[in-house]
Amino acid sequence: MIRKYSLMSDLTVNSTNSVRKKCPPKDFVETHKFQGFGENETGNIPLTFIINAGDEYVLFEDFTENHNKTYFQVGSPTLGPEFLDDNLLVRVTTDSSEIPLEYNVPLSQTRAFQLENVRGVSVQLNNLPIFFQRQISFYLEKTFCISCSEGGTSNGM
Repeated sequence: MIRKYSLMSDLTVNSTNSVRKKCPPKDFVETHKFQGFGENETGNIPLTFIINAGDEYVLFEDFTENHNKTYFQVGSPTLGPEFLDDNLLVRVTTDSSEIPLEYNVPLSQTRAFQLENVRGVSVQLNNLPIFFQRQISFYLEKTFCISCSEGGTSNGM
């Protein structure tokens, strides 16, 4: 996991120079990346998982109460034309809905999602024999306010 820290701040401009004021701790923002690594690779480098048909796999869970904005990619490399009709079911749990959001991603594609207040991401292979295994890729980047419970969702994210 890669962590990037930053402070939200106000910029005050004087006639001779610029001065940056530090913000209160409630405006502290952090970004976590759940990603793989590779030689000479940069950007969104996904992790690779092998999953079994019929089983639901939890890829990410957030147990905090912090307001967040989450970007993630999920996909699967193409095996051949016989698998083009099969799907990967992606379930996303958020604070705004008691029922998980569900998306069907064809096995030959990669999809990107950006949602607010994500609490969990899980995947499941659909319409495949129970003995079937599949490689999937997953990348996630979550930016959150550490003390959003103090300031609500309107604290600058």
